[in-house]
Amino acid sequence: MTSEISIQDDFVFGSVMSNKRLCQRLIQLILPELKIDRIEFPTVQKVVQESQFSRGVRFDVYTKDQDGVVYEIDMQVRHTRGLPQRVRYYQGRIDSEMLKHGQQYATLRQSYVIFICPFDPFNLGRHRYDFANYCQQDQSLALGDGRTAIFLNTKGTQDDVSKDLRNFLDYVDNRDVENDEYVAELKDYIQNLSKNTEWRNDYMDNKTHMMFHDEDVREEGIAAGKMEAIRGMIALMRNNGISEEKLKPQIQQQFDLTAAQMQELFK
Repeated sequence: MTSEISIQDDFVFGSVMSNKRLCQRLIQLILPELKIDRIEFPTVQKVVQESQFSRGVRFDVYTKDQDGVVYEIDMQVRHTRGLPQRVRYYQGRIDSEMLKHGQQYATLRQSYVIFICPFDPFNLGRHRYDFANYCQQDQSLALGDGRTAIFLNTKGTQDDVSKDLRNFLDYVDNRDVENDEYVAELKDYIQNLSKNTEWRNDYMDNKTHMMFHDEDVREEGIAAGKMEAIRGMIALMRNNGISEEKLKPQIQQQFDLTAAQMQELFK
């Protein structure tokens, strides 16, 4: 099963980052200028929703350091529409989570929303894009609101990040990485996870749920040229003993596939 498991999978990524030490090392790798003495135990798949009428968010990994600075890290494998707006919404939800009733706005701590993307979200060849608020008339003047958004791109071509971060991004991109202590530790951790029967069952339950209920997966699945998204999920289901008789009607209904597309998927 390990040959089919990639850290790009948000369930796998969340499982790995639930390890406090591995998570802290990744944050420090991305933000070496910060001094992170400790972090809270990461909350994985953290759901934040203000009311039944507002759209909730599910953060892949959410944690704070010793100073209350918030780090939210998401594995964004699909180049969906509105990625910058998603960051904006995430930042707003983080702020509402931090600021309790009666507290002053000045008590809001710094926050980082970090998206790891196996695609170049801005097509400039950079491995990372950092965004903060500045005055348009004088970019030396920072707003200082404490919010930073970082997009990491595994497809970067520029020499713009450290070797250690580059190795991590290459590993996320499913490339071979040798002689890197952190990457080796990530590999070992996933290898051990894959041997755990309970985790394997949770992993497959998550994949099945995502197949039939995640709007991004459905949108990607029905788009022209995107059938690989569904084909990969079908392979996982087959390998774990789920019958085609059970899969076929659900897949055809949820992804609105034609008979010809179904025949191509299940040949």
